[in-house]
Amino acid sequence: YLKPQPLFQLESKTLIYKEIGEVRFRRSPNTRYISIAVKPSQPVLVTVPSFLPQEEAEKFLLGKTKWIRQHQAEMLKKESRQTIFDEFSRFKTRFHTLELRQHDRRTLKISVNGGKILILYPSFAEASHPKVQVAVHKAIEEAWRIEAKAILPQRVKELAALHGFNYQDVFIKNARTRWGSCSYTNRINLSLHLLMLPDHLIDYVILHELVHTVHKNHGKLFWQTLDKVTGGNVKALEKEINQYRIGIF
Repeated sequence: YLKPQPLFQLESKTLIYKEIGEVRFRRSPNTRYISIAVKPSQPVLVTVPSFLPQEEAEKFLLGKTKWIRQHQAEMLKKESRQTIFDEFSRFKTRFHTLELRQHDRRTLKISVNGGKILILYPSFAEASHPKVQVAVHKAIEEAWRIEAKAILPQRVKELAALHGFNYQDVFIKNARTRWGSCSYTNRINLSLHLLMLPDHLIDYVILHELVHTVHKNHGKLFWQTLDKVTGGNVKALEKEINQYRIGIF
């Protein structure tokens, strides 16, 4: 279960810049440095130390205009590939079904429970509102996390036993840059986003990381071993998995 969250939350300061668009400045007593975040369907967020004058924060922001514009362009490309969910969407994970409904409160309410991903949003808002869409994606990721913890460690255990690999442990993370990784101590990390893939590609990622328990780089022996445990199909599997992008669903 995820806590309700305001749809329109007051920020420390919100400004509009001609070259950047909407920018929200959030002051934090727990940070010593300014940071800038550019995310899909959201204004640019600038986190500012409490002691720093607003003028200095804006000066820093404007000095990063080129960098921000480049990242905004990347985010627009990403947004164009994402689905806009509404009340008529028929989206299912392995064990959960998405449902969007309006309610008479001013907050977004998200719950993932009993096989349902439920999004309740204010009646004055549209389902296409960026914050509603962000909530949907957050809820879907939570459903995948639940499912990943139920499915992936057991599957790693089965494939390791089948092919004779030894590993230390399995951890599920919200990794957005890679499907999985294997540490030098043979700790396997798997992204919860694996649950968007078909079963045979999930197995391929797991086998990829299990082979890393023996070969720590992507040298010739690594690919030979991976090709062997995937039944001589590694080139086709690599081509297929490269068609998927984490975070786009």
